Amino acid sequence: MSAVQIQISESLEAMPATARELWRRLEPGLQFDQTLGWNELLANHALEAGEGVQVLSAHRGAECIGVLPLKSGVREGMFGLKPLRALANYYCSLYSPILASGDRAEVLRQLLEAVPRLGPDVLDLNPLLDVADASAGEGAQADAAVNVDARSVASALEQLGWRAERYFRFGNWYLEVGGRSFAEYFAGLPSQLRNTVTRKEKKLKQQAGLSIDIAQTPAEAQAALAGYQQIYAASWKKPEPHPHFVPGLVRFLAERGWLRLGLVQLGAEPIAAQIWACKDGIVSIFKLAYDERFAQLSAGSVLTTQLMRHVIDVDRARIVDYLTGDDAYKRDWMSHRRERVGIRALSHKSWRARGESFAAAVASGLRPLRTALTAMRHRAQARRRPPTTPTA
Repeated sequence: MSAVQIQISESLEAMPATARELWRRLEPGLQFDQTLGWNELLANHALEAGEGVQVLSAHRGAECIGVLPLKSGVREGMFGLKPLRALANYYCSLYSPILASGDRAEVLRQLLEAVPRLGPDVLDLNPLLDVADASAGEGAQADAAVNVDARSVASALEQLGWRAERYFRFGNWYLEVGGRSFAEYFAGLPSQLRNTVTRKEKKLKQQAGLSIDIAQTPAEAQAALAGYQQIYAASWKKPEPHPHFVPGLVRFLAERGWLRLGLVQLGAEPIAAQIWACKDGIVSIFKLAYDERFAQLSAGSVLTTQLMRHVIDVDRARIVDYLTGDDAYKRDWMSHRRERVGIRALSHKSWRARGESFAAAVASGLRPLRTALTAMRHRAQARRRPPTTPTA
């Protein structure tokens, strides 16, 4: 068996052609926000100041067997650590190295072993699959089939001498459709939600000039995107920090046939919009927005119902995924919850990283002493406090 060679590229465009071929070959098993196209949008439109792309690719002979997309950043913390992070940000719901089938653990180790060539003091990979559990439901099994879990990443890094720590990123609510029709799914929702949606849908459909459309094609996407942007600007949400990313994503999804952009309008006035992605039986709910002037109509809930009906009955979705966050309303619509986590690892070869590690250990050791001193101070203050005089 030939040895594994690691190549370093300064951009996604500069990756070897075989790395791009591997990424595209594995695309059917990836979420929409793990595809090469998504990562290209992220690199082109959503990097922060001082960030740059670094890609490690593993090759055996003429074949690429693994890709680790990363980004560098500005130094951080009191020790000025040089960070290297996953090519991901707050838009992303799941990150993983792209690995061919076979000895995935060994390829992962080879890629991580090459990370010090990029000179980082700290490596931060997130959001990762928490633990690969083959006994879990269909959604968890689909994750585990193509993604590296956090335990495997931490184990590989620790074997290479890094000091790795796991941390929580966010909860992820999703629905396993299980072959049900929309009617069967809807009948199983909490009665309060069913009654509210039915009542609001009836009221909304009585409004003059109402239209509810689901844009899918590039031509439909352009008009719907304008409506979405108008609603977003009128909503409670903060302005997008990277204004070109979402429009680029909508066009990308439409070109691939993955876009489901729902839009509710009253006459020419858009009042609610949602951006969903439908890819290989997995539907991802990416963006929601509504105009607060029309909040009493609950157009957002009605639109969710219409999109659910479409992706279940027309697209035959297996999984519907709310992506990031533990918002209370997601529990009513979804059936399962899992967690996404991160791994932050300090390099044993870096004096800066060793300094931070030492400072953290000292702070941890002093914590019980600080707690004890605070308790002693409170007791002393209580003894000095004059007794209260009973009132008549």
